[in-house]
Amino acid sequence: LLAMPWFGAERASRERERGGASLNIPEARILAVSTAEGDGYAIERSYGVPLEDWNAHVSLLTGMAAADIMIAGGVGILRTMPPADPDDVAAFRAQTVALGIPWHADVAYGDYLRGLDRSPAARAVKEYAAGLFRGAGYVAFDGEVPVERAQAAIGAPYAHATAPLRRLVDRWALIVCEALANGREVPDWARSSLPELPALMTRSSQRAAQLDAGALDRVEAALLQGREREAFTGVVLAQRGDGARVQIADPPVEAKVPGVDAAPGSAVRLRLVAASVADGTVAFAPIAAESS
Repeated sequence: LLAMPWFGAERASRERERGGASLNIPEARILAVSTAEGDGYAIERSYGVPLEDWNAHVSLLTGMAAADIMIAGGVGILRTMPPADPDDVAAFRAQTVALGIPWHADVAYGDYLRGLDRSPAARAVKEYAAGLFRGAGYVAFDGEVPVERAQAAIGAPYAHATAPLRRLVDRWALIVCEALANGREVPDWARSSLPELPALMTRSSQRAAQLDAGALDRVEAALLQGREREAFTGVVLAQRGDGARVQIADPPVEAKVPGVDAAPGSAVRLRLVAASVADGTVAFAPIAAESS
């Protein structure tokens, strides 16, 4: 533990050298709480603590080492992500200017993200930046190593290998790496089933995301139920079709609000229209639109 600050700082330096980028968006956590009124739940949005970032670098380094072992051995499964499309990068750069935090041409993408603070405008920038991190997937190989093998956000080949209790693909990566590192043949069952893993992981990741979002949606609705007609303050994160994605300040709820045309990073006043725990839905309306 005493070495973690040094290790984290050194690995962050290596990430900058590779051109990698970490997108630190606050994580929504559901908490069990006890109050004078009884037991219940709350939501917090947390950036975590530095130790978590340093520990994440341990996992990243492990995944990069696993990828190197499998590439050298000519068999395995990588976590890949293509580079951002130049048009998307140009659009993102223009958006940073509009938000008042311009990404200058002489600043690397990762350095720009690392320099963002926790202001509403910076949070909006990160929401747009997330749109560049698209197309992540898995590629299995046996014999011919794929040409496109890098994970663009990391800036290097990478594999998932550190969470075998919760993620299926890691079990194959560990079996393959253990065999290759010790000069043994990869077990036939692992080798023959590698091609099935990308589709399995796509389905399981979608299901996990739906369950996570569904749980959070219902807790958000529970926190707001009974407060219909109350006014709330929020910050616009991004425009979405005929409305905007808004982060409510208290409780920390995110919602798509039709009729909001304010610029990202702007503060808006909203009124709660409905909250349904059964459906996991909340509905807000802009107060300015109501009064007009």
